[in-house]
This record gives sequence, structure tokens and C-alpha cells, in this order.
Amino acid sequence: MNTRIQVEHGITELVTGIDLIKEQIGIAEGKTLNLTQADIKMNGHAIECRINAENPLKGFMPCPGTVTSLHFPGGNGVRIDSALYAGYKIPSAYDSLIVKLMVHDTDREKAIRKMRGVLGELVIEGIITNLDFQYMLLNHEDFKNGNTDTGFVERLLTETKEIEKDKEMQKDREMPEVKEMPEAI
Repeated sequence: MNTRIQVEHGITELVTGIDLIKEQIGIAEGKTLNLTQADIKMNGHAIECRINAENPLKGFMPCPGTVTSLHFPGGNGVRIDSALYAGYKIPSAYDSLIVKLMVHDTDREKAIRKMRGVLGELVIEGIITNLDFQYMLLNHEDFKNGNTDTGFVERLLTETKEIEKDKEMQKDREMPEVKEMPEAI
């Protein structure tokens, strides 16, 4: 038996309404678990986005640094598990997971819509994160339609790199190189 709590426990708590940590502590204190499997009902749909201090375009390379500004959104069906704060220094020898962002709603489509809104409101400045990548993933038609597999992230990264390359090429075309400044009149 695995007696440690899983990192995904927040999702289970959202869809069952059961505080797993409270139950685990109660059992450790010698209390009886007052739930049976029949008592546990699934309700709605939950999604978790793990926000990491990583650069997806560079193979998810860790990106240590100092968080200069932070805003966590909230609301009904929004859960944020994090110890992050403005001024926090993310060291180079660390686990890159900085925020577990979870949402719950009545169905998958509504949960995706809610998560997109929450990701759009989340502000983490001063460090590079995978926040924009998570937002792109949730907006991708294949993800919205449930057409994903183990190669989905790699394909999305390839698409993203091509988009970034196109943006750079467009920027180069828009800004002609100035060889010499004209003299003032």
C-alpha cells in the first residue's frame, strides 16, 4: 500500500468533496475512517495545470530567478496550491513546480473554459514559466475535443516553435536595418 498522499490529490478532493488530508491525519491519529467506497460520489469535472519555472521552448529547461510580481486569481471552483510569493527566489537546485492550479465545474467543457480564464488572470513576473504554454494547450482544438495522445505535447511544442520563428521573421521584415543616421538639419 502507498501511504503517502499523491500530488494530484487536489483533483480527487474537488470531484468528491472529501478532504483527503483531513482523512489521512485522522487515520494517523487512530480515528476510524467513516467512509466506504459506496459513500464516495464523483461530481463534475476537474482540471489541474502545473505551473513550473521552466521554458517549454528550451526543452522545459529550469528557469531559476526571483518572482517580482504575483497575482493569484480566485473564485468558485478555483483552487491554488502554492507557497509562491513576490520576492521569492527560485533556486537552481529545486523542483520546478511552483503552482498547482485547479478548477472544478459541472462538465469538461466548462472546466476547460474556467481554467482558461484563471490562466489568463494568473500573473507571475520576474521568471520564465510554462504558463503561456498551458494556455495554448487548453486552447488547442485537439485538447478541447479530447483528441490527445502521448505525442500531443511534442507536436504542440513544434507548432509553438514554428509560430515563434514566424513572429521573429515578421519582426525582421517590419524593422528595416538603419545603416547610418542622417545628419540633423
